Amino acid sequence: MIPRQLRLRGLSVAQRLALGLAPALLAVVVVIGLAYYGELGREAPGYLVAGAALLAALSLWVTWFNTRYLALRIQRLAGGISDENAPPEDDELGRIAQVVERLGAALTASETTRRQALEDGAVRLHEQSTMLGATVREALARLDEVRLPLHILHDAPFGELNENQEEMIESARAAADVMDAVLRRLMVCSDVDRDAFPVVLEHVAINDVVRAVLPMLRASSERAGLVLRVELDPALPRVLADRTRLAEALALFGAMPTHVGPDTVAPRVATGQRDGQVWMRMSPVSLPTEQGALQMMLATRLVSAQGGTVSIVEQGVEVRLPVQRTVRT
Repeated sequence: MIPRQLRLRGLSVAQRLALGLAPALLAVVVVIGLAYYGELGREAPGYLVAGAALLAALSLWVTWFNTRYLALRIQRLAGGISDENAPPEDDELGRIAQVVERLGAALTASETTRRQALEDGAVRLHEQSTMLGATVREALARLDEVRLPLHILHDAPFGELNENQEEMIESARAAADVMDAVLRRLMVCSDVDRDAFPVVLEHVAINDVVRAVLPMLRASSERAGLVLRVELDPALPRVLADRTRLAEALALFGAMPTHVGPDTVAPRVATGQRDGQVWMRMSPVSLPTEQGALQMMLATRLVSAQGGTVSIVEQGVEVRLPVQRTVRT
């Protein structure tokens, strides 16, 4: 432990060394005065001699104080450092240098391991996405084989069906249609993850895309008994995006279930720009439940396939796309 009297907080090492040098500089001035009064026929005043002695003593004490402080600090840093396999060092600074070298080597090895883990994770993700995509395509093919007989049974004249039979066939057809939609969404997610999802990028005014989905958003708000607020920045630059895929993603976000309650914020759609990106914010959007997780996942993947990002903000979602050229909407 460092003695309390040596813990002058707030002083750097350079300041401590300068503090030890200050009395010595003053002593130089006094020595010059003593040299002047030391000539023949002159006599140095007593206060000058006493000042020189005081400054010499003060300089000695400050130098000892700072030297001891730095020695204790170095000893404390080097304390407990031992490595039987390392060559012996002459002093604490050498042992500290050995530790710094070992830490640098460990950091390099850790960074290499991290990069390798990221590469392995990317390979596994690609493999899993490929397998998932193949499985979904096979399931869709088998589902078509189920939907066709159901369609024939319902529409072809094979005799009269009673009411219960018609309801059963209709329920089966509806379930097959829902399953088809879910599987196709899952297939899109897998294609995006393995960079096999086709997008047609063009310079798009995001306000135009938002206006295209506004009727659906207004209808959803009206069903909940709420009024949608629209705040579109009229001076947005265009972004490079797939207009159809972007509209699909915004429609999916707008279709996320929202539970109306006392703390529900007013529905709002807004656009703007910040830090070289154009953003679109939609609220409120409930966090996805297990049923809506695939819907949120698909919308996020559709945005990421175009180089954008999605984040949860203020009970809603924010879609951000980088600005590609400064053409005003």
